[in-house]
Amino acid sequence: MFHVKRLRALLVNPYIYDVSAYSFWSAPLGLLYVGGILRRNGMEVELVDLLRVDEAGRKPDGRAPFLRSRAAKPDAVSGLRKRFKRYGAPEAEVRALLGVAESPDLILVTCMMTYWYVGAREVIAMAREAFPRARVVLGGIYASLCREHATETMGADLVIGVGEMGRLYRFLEEGFGIALPFRPGENDLALLPYPCFDLYEAPFFVPILTSLGCVHRCTYCATPYLRPLMVRRSAQSVLEEIRHWQGCGVKQFAIYDDSFLAEKEIYAKPLLRAAKSLCGTPSFHNPNAVNASMIDEEAAELMKQAEFSEVRLGLETADAGLQRLTGGKVTRSVFEQAVRFLKQAGFHGQEIRAYVLAGLPLQQAQEVRQTIEYVATLGVQVNLAQYSPIPHTPLFEKCSHLARYPVATEPLFQNNSLFPFAWKGFSDEDMDELKAYARTVNSRTAAI
Repeated sequence: MFHVKRLRALLVNPYIYDVSAYSFWSAPLGLLYVGGILRRNGMEVELVDLLRVDEAGRKPDGRAPFLRSRAAKPDAVSGLRKRFKRYGAPEAEVRALLGVAESPDLILVTCMMTYWYVGAREVIAMAREAFPRARVVLGGIYASLCREHATETMGADLVIGVGEMGRLYRFLEEGFGIALPFRPGENDLALLPYPCFDLYEAPFFVPILTSLGCVHRCTYCATPYLRPLMVRRSAQSVLEEIRHWQGCGVKQFAIYDDSFLAEKEIYAKPLLRAAKSLCGTPSFHNPNAVNASMIDEEAAELMKQAEFSEVRLGLETADAGLQRLTGGKVTRSVFEQAVRFLKQAGFHGQEIRAYVLAGLPLQQAQEVRQTIEYVATLGVQVNLAQYSPIPHTPLFEKCSHLARYPVATEPLFQNNSLFPFAWKGFSDEDMDELKAYARTVNSRTAAI
């Protein structure tokens, strides 16, 4: 039988620097899953979540503004006119938290967006100062998409990407002279322990993982690169986890999965039928949007009965040519049918939101305005989503040289708020006007 040394691990969700940021049911889910695996291997696990929200501003559904303070711009973007803020815990509080934490053997830091690496780098430096003997591991989407940059600049002992738990296991076994008895792969969804949300004093919401990967291959999305295989978790295990967190007082649940409604007859519909009978009437949210082509009349009714507070749909554009170029997952007729089914099921216009992409390479501002006008005719809300150039996506590989900033070499310029692909057909002023127009359209829809 293996003997596992009693190691202490510190999980850290770092603060961020950005032009704007808001918590749409944000949580470091991957980090918390890793924490659950470490606990199953006998380690003591502690969490320091520095991406704090302003609880006074939290909405009943769980969304909340991050705490923020004024901040100097990172050096690479110092010449830009945009103002940056620091979102999360103040620096003095960070140092105080690290100062009272019991000395860990292992520090795991996550970083989600590629352009959030500056906060993670600062936290790693502070953690090294506080705990010079600890081994530091950096993971998350940034580490997956910008491995070379992360390896060269972040100061971690190990950089691991999505799908590389095997490298972490070897690092721990070789570095600490132990043998881990519990080594699930990331695709072994039936074996994964629950993410350790119990490390929060009272979690307001919990994201629920139902699948990994996606059935679509949108040219702007990195999911096919990060998760090339589509794997599902059983509906029964999803329901059991929801019941578990309900027992801890959680009422709000977020489903981020890209293909939740794929294979809906054998998966999503049975799950939704069972979810509507759960005690305590939990509420569900889908921040990533669902594919309109997967919504039929029954699916819409089941989502309403299962207490989805609103439904977010991926439209991206109403232009047929651009729809095909970005992945071809939806058409106008398919989108209109989904909206009709949702309204028939009882969702009001302000409870249906359409994501509209703005700022794609060589996109015309007029095309975005026409898409907003199209959404307005359907009587639903517009979510204007500025395009982020994401490494390892077809659109990035094809068009990164067209950006006005060096997006291929500096992740900070991959920030959608900086509008990397502004050009004569779509200026900064055009973007500001479109944002204002979308707000006006939404106000009209909400008043109906």
